Amino acid sequence: MPGQAADLVMRNEADQPTVSSADFARRFGQLRQMQDDEAIFVTHHGRATHVLTTVRHYNALKDTDGERGGAAAASPSLTELANCLTIGVVLIDYDMRVIAANQVAHAQVNRAEGEFVGHSIFKAVPAIDGSLVETYVRRAVVSREPCSAEIPSLFRRDGWIRIDIHPFARHVTILVHDITEDMKRHRLADARRSLREAIAVHDGIGYVCLNIRGHIDRVEPTFAGMVQLSEERLHHVAMADLVPVAHRVAFRETLDQVLSGEGARTIDSALLSNDGTTVAVRVTIAELRSIYGNEGAIVLLTRR
Repeated sequence: MPGQAADLVMRNEADQPTVSSADFARRFGQLRQMQDDEAIFVTHHGRATHVLTTVRHYNALKDTDGERGGAAAASPSLTELANCLTIGVVLIDYDMRVIAANQVAHAQVNRAEGEFVGHSIFKAVPAIDGSLVETYVRRAVVSREPCSAEIPSLFRRDGWIRIDIHPFARHVTILVHDITEDMKRHRLADARRSLREAIAVHDGIGYVCLNIRGHIDRVEPTFAGMVQLSEERLHHVAMADLVPVAHRVAFRETLDQVLSGEGARTIDSALLSNDGTTVAVRVTIAELRSIYGNEGAIVLLTRR
């Protein structure tokens, strides 16, 4: 900044060049000689109220803002964002017309991409008309309150879906998530629990759970009674060691077949009891498999 203009300018605590409004009015001609990249804060009673800068500097700032605005304009659209999700997404306005829908939503109802937009949600997806989903959508539109529900699928036989409806200022978002596998897993889990409870009260059936090495992980009391050993002592014992030598090879071969994924097997075998006797049993072995793979086997036994 040239000398005369520099004599008028002070520096505030933030090291910004400042000039009082009184000096600004009196010495504007001198302040005009400022550097192109300089901005001077004009103060009134010590508080900055305006900024003096050159046209060149101002245009540079404006161009920078334009670049930022261009970046904002290039941000993803609602449809592009929705297409990043693995669940169905449909956006409707408060007249029930579809604004946008992602690829998953189109696939869920077997429609070509783009067929939803501009149509009433109930005409675009006729399965919704007269269903619980229609009730939830209309309720959300009127009340402006979100809602969710897990209901039988409208689009897949024996399937289940979770519907989440979220009203916003100008549109309503409908999320559709297929939860069929989760529902099946939970129902099957209840069936297994009931089966274990039934076996536990049936004194003629015993079972043990084995890990992938064939060692005992969990014991049912009836089995412990068959071999006359406590559940604690049986924990981590190799199941084959409880089988007499004459039956051991056949038992190990059958167990290996099951653990190799060849399906459940039933054989006649025997167990060694702690009192030295042999207990004749019929053995059924089935693989324990989770979504992560083989986790061992379950051995079901009854006396012969």
